[in-house]
Amino acid sequence: CLSSMIFGKTVKVKVKEKDRYGRSIGTVYLDKQNINLAMVKAGFAWHYKYYSKDKAFAKAELEARKKKDGLWADPKPIAPWEFRRKK
Repeated sequence: CLSSMIFGKTVKVKVKEKDRYGRSIGTVYLDKQNINLAMVKAGFAWHYKYYSKDKAFAKAELEARKKKDGLWADPKPIAPWEFRRKK
């Protein structure tokens, strides 16, 4: 999970933009490793296809789904945006 990857380490955040709520949207790096991508590969994060067409993230999520890694071990995982829409 995220804490085992970066806890106690210095990371760099490359901010791409701000969202409509003023939150920073960007990529987290540990040295040259893209932590965002590593989280998707491990099955601990979703690839939000509505905002990202990045093929590396799409492939990483597909592989994690096939291996049933992380959240994909759940037979019916609910995407965060779907969960929030229902609340």
